[in-house]
Amino acid sequence: MKLKNNFFIIYYFILYLTLLIGFFFGEDFARGFKYDYQIHQNLIKDLFDVSISYGLLNYDQNYVPHSPLFIIYIVIFKKIFVYEDLFRFINLHICLLIPIFIGLSLKYRFNLKKNDPIFLLPSIFFLSPYFRAGAIWTDDNILALIFFSISLFYFIKFEKDKSKTKYIILNTFFLAASCYLRPIYCIFSIYFFVIYFINLKFEKKFIFYIITNLLLAFPAFYYVFILDIDKWIFTYLFRENIINHISLTSTLICFYLFPFLFKDIFKKRNEFFSFKNLFVFGITFILLLFYFSYDRDYSGGIFYRLSNVIFENNIVFFIISSLCLLILFIIFGKKKSFENIDILIIIILFSLEIDGVVYHETYDPLIYVLILSLFKSEIIKKFITELNLYKLILLFSYLVLFYISSVFRTLIL
Repeated sequence: MKLKNNFFIIYYFILYLTLLIGFFFGEDFARGFKYDYQIHQNLIKDLFDVSISYGLLNYDQNYVPHSPLFIIYIVIFKKIFVYEDLFRFINLHICLLIPIFIGLSLKYRFNLKKNDPIFLLPSIFFLSPYFRAGAIWTDDNILALIFFSISLFYFIKFEKDKSKTKYIILNTFFLAASCYLRPIYCIFSIYFFVIYFINLKFEKKFIFYIITNLLLAFPAFYYVFILDIDKWIFTYLFRENIINHISLTSTLICFYLFPFLFKDIFKKRNEFFSFKNLFVFGITFILLLFYFSYDRDYSGGIFYRLSNVIFENNIVFFIISSLCLLILFIIFGKKKSFENIDILIIIILFSLEIDGVVYHETYDPLIYVLILSLFKSEIIKKFITELNLYKLILLFSYLVLFYISSVFRTLIL
């Protein structure tokens, strides 16, 4: 499948125009981003209008589960651009760095030539209601993902040329920047630690990597643990039981992985009926039946909400969740080799909602970033490298359907 250069220009320009239209109308089909933006404005008035140092030192007075550096970003850029809408408009364009750097990551990772159809994949972000709303309303998830995407770009360059220490430094620096905006992303440092140790062992480069991490982490450590300004991080940790957390998270992870794994799930369908897997499925379902107790009227993910709205109970959700855990085990958990590093990414994804209240925006568009840049599974790599019209139709139909459902949920429900 060959595409002309003009096609890419026109295609991405149209998608860019839809984002501008969304900005003009204040699009928030993910629901909650506009509300969060107003909370941030109130926080700025209460604390940071006095001074930045006052806001930092008194941040625990007004609880919001967002990094104070994210609030400072809003304060500084609003002062630079004066008008609120102008600030948001500039921020919208800064967020376009995500598809740009993911495109660059794909180029270096798979040695793509000009006009390769794979360059269509970063357009995923323009069809994500969470990327769109987050870019339009200045969300910390999306801002952190900018730096995270840049970090992954330099990590890919390291994997291509392991002699360059500068790629390790840049990967670490931009990961730290993303963590200062979205602290939970620090969990990804475990992944990079493992990869660098596998490749470098105790070489000087690895020691230098450790020192760089410690230096970059020190300001955050000092702020949270020495100054004891930590309520915004620790207030609601572990507020739900582990059964709730695992079951809800598994459905969201599978929801975003599904179009990339669909063909292989279908091929492995007979495995689901083996005695061992049926036993695991049954045990999981029974545990959910007796110990699941999530009764919030918000969050939970698409399958949890649909089960409650359509069937007015959790039974369908229990079945889907048990199946999702089985899928993740069959696809990612069976290899005995330590080289199966993707299982570490899955574990990290389970750790992101450690407070137990599971939201779509935690994983969207993060999982797309990981799929296109970090996952090493042959299944996912094959989907990307052997991209064809059928796969594109499947993927983008899935994305468009979810986007339409988000619009419907916002405007009708």
